[in-house]
Amino acid sequence: MSDTPLPRFPAAKNWLGDELLYRFFARWSLWSSFDRVWLQSHGPLPDPEDGPLILYLNHSAWWDGYLMYVIHRIVLRGRFDAHLLMEEKQLRAYRFFTWSGAFGLNRSNPEETERALAYAVNLLRQRKGPQARSVFIFPQGRIVPQDQRPLVTYPGIARIITELNGEVNLCPVALRYEFLGEQRPHAFIRIGPVHRTPAPDSARATMRDLNKRLTQACDALRDDVVGEDRDRFAVILHGQRGIDQQFDRFLHFFRRTRR
Repeated sequence: MSDTPLPRFPAAKNWLGDELLYRFFARWSLWSSFDRVWLQSHGPLPDPEDGPLILYLNHSAWWDGYLMYVIHRIVLRGRFDAHLLMEEKQLRAYRFFTWSGAFGLNRSNPEETERALAYAVNLLRQRKGPQARSVFIFPQGRIVPQDQRPLVTYPGIARIITELNGEVNLCPVALRYEFLGEQRPHAFIRIGPVHRTPAPDSARATMRDLNKRLTQACDALRDDVVGEDRDRFAVILHGQRGIDQQFDRFLHFFRRTRR
């Protein structure tokens, strides 16, 4: 990837490692821990024919990383060569995530930060064969309660966009988790609409725009979930039934056999 200095932990994509992480780590964990994963999509889904993509997400739970696998594999059907900008401290502990395209950023070291941002820019400028690349970014930089406002974000994502002269598609993704009165929680994803920055030469204006769009997406998702507007969602993953649901099925079967 050109002569740009690499971050301390660059991506080391491996199709077998990526598949194993998805099947036996992310997918199994979601199935065993959640009732369902729901999707709400706004506008056309990102298309690799339209060029590289940055997906920017709120960060409210440890599960967010697993939902990225779902977004990449199920929602976007694996059509992008996906990567993830990840905190170096976490990546050092879970280095196997480099197999899925994760690379590290150390915000406490300005030089390492510059390397990671330059690495992201070069990833998005290039293609892997016919595939455009995507980078998932959590601009909040840390796990924050899902209803905490205002959203406080780091400017790194805006600097990446500015370095690309705005020639990258952007997609807000809101994530939310609720129990809905059942034993197992539900996970909700709101994706889109895809857009471009209105101010490609201004990182500050771009950051304001991204904050506004991501906040609006998170608030709209909250309102639909709390308002129990399920018609606006589609189930994309079914999980293991909770004890409450298993017991209800048993009672239903028992009552039918007693008739």
